[in-house]
Amino acid sequence: MTTAKLSRRLAPGWVRVQICWLVPAVVTWLVVGYEAARPQPWRDEIASWSAATRTVPEIFALGRHIDGVLVPYYLFLHWWIGWHGDSVTAMRIPSVFAMAAAAAAAALLARRFWGNKAGLLAGLVFAVLPVVSRYGQEIRGYAFAGLFATLATLALSSALERSQWWRWLLYGVCVALMGASHLVALLILGGHLVMAIVLSWWFGRWRLLWWLLAAAGGVVAVLPLTSRGIGQQSAQLSWLDPATPASLANVGTAIFIAPLTGGVVAGLAIAALWRERAAAAVLLWVSVLLPVGLLYAYDQLVAPIFVGRYLMFCVPLLCALAGAALSVLRLPVAALAVVALAAIGLPTQALVRRDHSPFNYQAAAQVIRNGERPGDGIVYEPRDDWQTPDLGLGYYLRDRAPRDLLLTSDQVDNASLWATECPDEIKCIGNTNRIWVVAADNLDPPFRATPTNQLGYGTKALLNAYFIPIVTYRVEGFTIALFVRPPVV
Repeated sequence: MTTAKLSRRLAPGWVRVQICWLVPAVVTWLVVGYEAARPQPWRDEIASWSAATRTVPEIFALGRHIDGVLVPYYLFLHWWIGWHGDSVTAMRIPSVFAMAAAAAAAALLARRFWGNKAGLLAGLVFAVLPVVSRYGQEIRGYAFAGLFATLATLALSSALERSQWWRWLLYGVCVALMGASHLVALLILGGHLVMAIVLSWWFGRWRLLWWLLAAAGGVVAVLPLTSRGIGQQSAQLSWLDPATPASLANVGTAIFIAPLTGGVVAGLAIAALWRERAAAAVLLWVSVLLPVGLLYAYDQLVAPIFVGRYLMFCVPLLCALAGAALSVLRLPVAALAVVALAAIGLPTQALVRRDHSPFNYQAAAQVIRNGERPGDGIVYEPRDDWQTPDLGLGYYLRDRAPRDLLLTSDQVDNASLWATECPDEIKCIGNTNRIWVVAADNLDPPFRATPTNQLGYGTKALLNAYFIPIVTYRVEGFTIALFVRPPVV
């Protein structure tokens, strides 16, 4: 009895359909969920926490100045934190589940074109990739963008084949949710346009009009929440230089994090072009390559924005193609190939479960917590760059933080991620006798912070004149010093 006949006897068709997406979803949930809370939040996640813990009007006010494209995600996280709290684990759980659902969607996409075995293998390839664990453990919308981009592609293929109003409505909803998760993911609509044109030629040209209506409806639905963010790139991505041709050539490494695993998946995806239903493989490749090209063009012509993680939504589509290529093998052999791919990625899997940032906010906060006394004050520097030491330490210190001596208006008052400092340091510091200085290492140009080299001139002069440094601590990314006013003799 052949393996195929045995599998049909042991598992009816409907069972095999459920297995092909359910097993990858469970495996992805287990892999991504493993040590999900171990890496401490980095600056982007701290920004998500800061935004989501504001009131709804304050979130919209923030979006008018920065992170406008992330307002829908911040609103979702605001609601989630209200129910489940703001621990690292609680805030990362939605991304874990979104990645598990994306594995199921990738499996169903591959199954639609190449059968159950291709779907199962596509989902398992997705599950073991280090990039999936990295952004499945991120308090941002990348996992949701990947999920809804894949669901939109799946819904589009279904609607083009069997044009019914509810299928187009489902596609439009997926487009809206995709844009709400991360606006850059809407670039996949370029590939969807090509798919709609080609398949409309085969199945009926009215389908192209249906696609235009559904896609436009999805985009229009999300624009009221994200339109403020269009044009904020110069402020939000001021740290980023324009991409070079080398950046475009290395986009696979930027997307997959691990070059070797990314190369294997890309190679398998290319091999899918020689499988049956090669036209479907070509159209999926177009839906991957066009967003990359469009993002690069925007980067060159408008503002720097070419960041690998912004293209994470392409990964499930490439995994669907990889599953199609592997499905020509016998299932045990294909499963061994997936295991080998997982083994190749193990060092990077370990790496992504370490800290994601060179700034150890938790260790810096612990130094303050261990040494603070009633009446202490604190000074954070620099406050106008992306290290955000006050937000990062604030997450851990909460109401135990010493008084912020130079603060005149905080991030919420400014509808921003940065606070405003007092221009009159002598008046603001007053008669404080003990001052903690938390100095973050500089980003551009990079150099290590000392207790005073990141301070403004007035604060530095005041500390040098009236205080003496008692103790200095060094943790990753921060120099922390305690200055004490000497007793009057």
